Amino acid sequence: MQPARAGVYYGGIEVPLSPAGREEARRVGAALRGLSLACILSSPLQRARFGAECIAAAHPGLVPEIEPDLAEIARGRWVGLTADEVRRAFPGDLEAHAADLQGWRGHGGESLGDLRRRVLAARDRLLARAGSGDGAGLVLVSHLHPTRALLADALGLGLERWEELDVPTGSLAVLEYREGRGQVLQMPDLP
Repeated sequence: MQPARAGVYYGGIEVPLSPAGREEARRVGAALRGLSLACILSSPLQRARFGAECIAAAHPGLVPEIEPDLAEIARGRWVGLTADEVRRAFPGDLEAHAADLQGWRGHGGESLGDLRRRVLAARDRLLARAGSGDGAGLVLVSHLHPTRALLADALGLGLERWEELDVPTGSLAVLEYREGRGQVLQMPDLP
């Protein structure tokens, strides 16, 4: 695997965590120590699985479960390219994507609408599985776009406003669901 480059569209491919990314994951695990957790669900990508394992290390008896629908957005032919490289190689792609966030798949990947439907369906399945629960939390370890999908839905934001949601790597967001409605209790920040 090649090391990650800043500003590159990686999406759903494997990219190794940097030493800083590994440390951020360890800090998140430590920040969640002591909380009552029902389960830890992770994207299948190694960078998310590492974070899930850091959280599980602080919660003996919990083993992270893989949830494929938490994977990052599929970027198609943009994978490994920067926005400037996409503009040169595929003129008009970024503009077409921006004009149809809901449905444009011209790059051979997912649209933001596809991703939103996938992530929110997974959320609904996980909440139904959890039922009323005993107050123990569900931890989802994922990526930028799935996290934006969950936050935007809880905040009532459309696809055109997703870019406004700053989700740093290694950050935490806390959402609470009551009677099917989400409420953001904490926006992403580093622990």
